[in-house]
Amino acid sequence: MINPVSQPVVPMQPSAEFYSIQDLALFKSYSRESYRAAFGVEAAAYDPARRRKSWFDSTVDVSGSDNVAVYRIAAQDQSGNGILRQIVMPAQEAAAVNLPGAIQYPPYIVTPTRATRGGSSLNAIYLSLEGDARALMKELGGDNLQQEELASFPASYPSEEPRRSWYFLVQGRPVNVGSLLLGRNAQGVGAPGHWDVSAAEPAWVPDPPGPTGADDTRPPREMPVRDLLPNEKLYTGLMGIPGVVRTDLQKTADEISGKFTPDDRATLRLIYQAITKLPS
Repeated sequence: MINPVSQPVVPMQPSAEFYSIQDLALFKSYSRESYRAAFGVEAAAYDPARRRKSWFDSTVDVSGSDNVAVYRIAAQDQSGNGILRQIVMPAQEAAAVNLPGAIQYPPYIVTPTRATRGGSSLNAIYLSLEGDARALMKELGGDNLQQEELASFPASYPSEEPRRSWYFLVQGRPVNVGSLLLGRNAQGVGAPGHWDVSAAEPAWVPDPPGPTGADDTRPPREMPVRDLLPNEKLYTGLMGIPGVVRTDLQKTADEISGKFTPDDRATLRLIYQAITKLPS
């Protein structure tokens, strides 16, 4: 498992004549799947109070609730021309992604056992570690933790088996720890829910699914970009999508294609001025 870290990195200038705004991006963009693959952890559940956000900045100062982060993003002016403008957002928001999609909780795996009772194999789902048993007993307000023992059918545990068949009392009734843990983790380890203790035996009730952001039509949080270089300018392409053009390479392309370049126009202007000053 890796602690998620994302720092701004100024990208190198592409050698192409035209390129995307994404080529100016300061951060890597993630989906829920790529975030999980990169860091080995799930991103937080989607927050419908915020817009989608595929990047995060772990260098911002989140020590104060009023702290902010400042970035530049690609935008358009009132005439539709591409510009860079400044945005300010809370540091807490800058430091976190907000990715659509449902959280995938790791499956609860019950390791098989070689333990036996009366010569027959024990079902591993009824076994648990003592530490887990004590934690669950405290969670449910139970008491009198004991190992399940049958005098006529004693259990035999191999040396490598640390689990036992633990039970405790809840409202005076014995409950098996292993089976309760199996129920609590039926939808994955850590899946949210709560215990219902109104019945004879506690039952785990999963929480209803939360919003995933799949139907959120709001535009996502913009990606911060680096400043333009002297030989770059923004342009608006097809469908109003902004892009970047390298003016030095555009000039070269114009020269090759035979188009008039700004230098050509300047030369013609000088020639015209010189001619008009000649005596008639």
